[in-house]
Amino acid sequence: MNQVFLVLAVFSVLFAVTLAIQKMPETKGLGCSLCKDFVKELEKEIDHGEGTIEEKANRVCNKICHNHHTLDKLCKEIIDKSLELIVKGIENHYVPEVTCKLAHLC
Repeated sequence: MNQVFLVLAVFSVLFAVTLAIQKMPETKGLGCSLCKDFVKELEKEIDHGEGTIEEKANRVCNKICHNHHTLDKLCKEIIDKSLELIVKGIENHYVPEVTCKLAHLC
């Protein structure tokens, strides 16, 4: 009985997340786009890079912004305001769109 309840609960959560992702409006904007790229690269950096999470995040900004002043400034703002939420999203295996939406960047 407990196993049936657990399976139904897991299925319900997965179904709800799937519906939420499907109903998400198309995400636009430079901040949203940058956030999704940042999340994808930070996932890789967390798995393979050395240093603190802040050092890893700064390396990601340097990589994806290619020393473009405006993009770099925006990326650093993402780090300052949303790094903790983004890391939690990565740890929970959320797709970048969901992580950035939770961080209020999409």
